[in-house]
Amino acid sequence: MLSIDSIWKEFPNKILFKDLSFRLKKGMRVGLVGPNGAGKTTLLKILLGMETPDRGTVEIGKSVSIGYLPQEIIAGSERNIIEEALAAFPEVADLEHKIHLITEQLAKDSESNKLLTKLSQLQEKFEQIGGWDIEKKAKIILGGLGFSEEQLFEPFNSFSGGWRMRCYLAGMLLKQPNYLFLDEPTNHLDLNALIWMENFLSKWRGGLIMISHDRNFLDKSINNILELDRGQAILYSGNYSFYINKREELQQQAEKSYNNQQKTIAQTERFIERFRSKNTKAKQVQSRIKQLDKMEILQAVKTTKNFSILIPQPERGPLKVVDLKSVSKSFGDNIVYTDLNLIIERGEKIGLVGENGAGKSTLLKLLAKVELPSSGDIIFGPGIKAHYFGQHQVEALDLASTIYDTIFSISGGWTETQIRSYLGSFFFQADMVKNKVKVLSGGEKSRLALARLLVVPANLILLDEPTNHLDIHSRDIVEVAFKKYSGTIICISHDRHFLNAVTNTIIEVNKNGIKSFSGNYDYYLWKKGENNKTEIKEVKSKKPLKNKNSYKELKSLRNKKRKIEKRMAVIDNELNKITMELKNNNLGSDFEKLQLMQDSQNKMESEYLELMEELEGLGIKL
Repeated sequence: MLSIDSIWKEFPNKILFKDLSFRLKKGMRVGLVGPNGAGKTTLLKILLGMETPDRGTVEIGKSVSIGYLPQEIIAGSERNIIEEALAAFPEVADLEHKIHLITEQLAKDSESNKLLTKLSQLQEKFEQIGGWDIEKKAKIILGGLGFSEEQLFEPFNSFSGGWRMRCYLAGMLLKQPNYLFLDEPTNHLDLNALIWMENFLSKWRGGLIMISHDRNFLDKSINNILELDRGQAILYSGNYSFYINKREELQQQAEKSYNNQQKTIAQTERFIERFRSKNTKAKQVQSRIKQLDKMEILQAVKTTKNFSILIPQPERGPLKVVDLKSVSKSFGDNIVYTDLNLIIERGEKIGLVGENGAGKSTLLKLLAKVELPSSGDIIFGPGIKAHYFGQHQVEALDLASTIYDTIFSISGGWTETQIRSYLGSFFFQADMVKNKVKVLSGGEKSRLALARLLVVPANLILLDEPTNHLDIHSRDIVEVAFKKYSGTIICISHDRHFLNAVTNTIIEVNKNGIKSFSGNYDYYLWKKGENNKTEIKEVKSKKPLKNKNSYKELKSLRNKKRKIEKRMAVIDNELNKITMELKNNNLGSDFEKLQLMQDSQNKMESEYLELMEELEGLGIKL
């Protein structure tokens, strides 16, 4: 068990934690949420002993093992990917080496009892620590995180920071520590790897504390929410959706209690003021004065301000924003695009999806003129101005500059009022604008980088993971702003909520080129599912149905259909019961029962989908 008791943490410009306490028990998978700068990463580092609280205690059992995935990029090494993942088990490599040496010695002296005994002992120990299966497990985890079989044997230092992070994560998951501490793990995952990670964490039996700003990911992966706000921590038993509903309910109750208390105080004070000078009421007046003195005054409910980002709108440009004609792009022998043709029009808000390495970022860089095509033409409409927000845009900020000067330096004559108003819409208010960039949290720097990019109006905005490091409230505000933006947007994002809220076109990028879908991400998934069903039906329909009109066969098929439908109805009813029980949070802190119910839910959902596919197959035969 891990526990924090009454800790305080203060920085020169703010108090981060005030008497903060909580306990993490086995089976609790906790999503750590709160606004940027609330101290989420600092809390993880205090638990890890990387930072110390000003006062208070942190207790971690001596036998507790922790796996920590930081935000920072992992340094490179000469080992290949599989070796780097297995480096998490140095004892396995050590035993393998010793077994290899003794095997070589036995080749020269096969009768040596001493060597045979030693080899037997080493092999027994190797088996005890799971040495025979460890490489197989490593390959499964690395595959789930997006590595191909060929990539497993490529040098670790030849991969980008995001892929190195995945390899590091694989090694950590392989060790199966008692607790996982994950600081924004989804920032380095494409959508396929993200879905794999969701499934993996939903079945994780140990403890988990995770910082993530992806609400879909939180809903699927965790069973508790720890909210950090104004130096305090509040624990909610349930997933992110439950937390949002429960928090709103508690805020309404708190607001009602506060208003009722204020009415009571006002009425009591009026009574005291009115009858203070009357001897006949002295006893009652004193009683009410004591009542007020003993009353525990409730604090007014502080609600989140309704911000809206002010994106300067571009002038109406030409209908054809950019035209890609027969574009090819390669890096040495690596061919990314061949004969790519694409027309992007005014008002389109495009989401690029596909596996990592498919060419999404390359396409954005081609449009941003960061990369040039190997052949073909990219023709922009007359007067088109484009802005590019890359994944490392934050690194371009001047850390020694202030927030105010960061915008002032490129604003082209904006007044102080205009700059403060603009920064205020990005949640940089009052004296905060005087702070140096270097003291900002990762999310605050991301907001400032985005604000800096959008100062000058543009017809085309190119965004590579714009919501990375932004808290969920900030993402909501950014989503609304980009929805209202009148220009054209092309973005890469693993945030499904963002893609659904902002985009009206999805372009799938893969090794065969690109394919466009006129709709948001959910529509894209639906169309992909429909296409897969069509392919299945086409394949099945090509098989000759022997004796199709046979009465016995038809009767058998109809009986099977009825049984499947009956079983689906039973599963549907059971799933509804589980959903209601999870929604109503009747389980309290019984984490083992909660885990069993979630496992049962996953199992029944899988069976339901299999029965549905079987039913569709029967429909073709009938």
